[in-house]
Amino acid sequence: MSAGIVVGYDGSDCAKEALRVGLEVGRAYGDRVIVAFAYELNPVAGEIHDYHAALREVASQRLQEAIALSHSAASEGIDVEAVIVERSPAQALVELAAERDARVIVVGTHGEGPLRAALLGSTPHKLMQLTDRPVLVVPTPRA
Repeated sequence: MSAGIVVGYDGSDCAKEALRVGLEVGRAYGDRVIVAFAYELNPVAGEIHDYHAALREVASQRLQEAIALSHSAASEGIDVEAVIVERSPAQALVELAAERDARVIVVGTHGEGPLRAALLGSTPHKLMQLTDRPVLVVPTPRA
């Protein structure tokens, strides 16, 4: 039995749409929805501790936003959990999905073409190379 739906979330419009779809999938299957904000900590010039604290604060804010957006789903009995993972987004989602025996990984896309995604390494493209789980890539809604 699956333990949930993993949704990658960064606060962007495409991530909000992925969260909406992930909640629908969770509702349909009666699965927990695990909303994950992932970031890789790369040492840069300056104080690494301050950099880490700033990234963690952004992650916390984005996940609080995701929980607020998920409020109606929670009132319908869908269990929503928020987690921060300090790893590159694709690797973090793959590992989290494996740890939680997730049914599917849901992510949004900024609408990159396949060539740009392959060259620049979009998270959805990387996920499809790294995971044995289904990946649901949700486009940003058009106005």
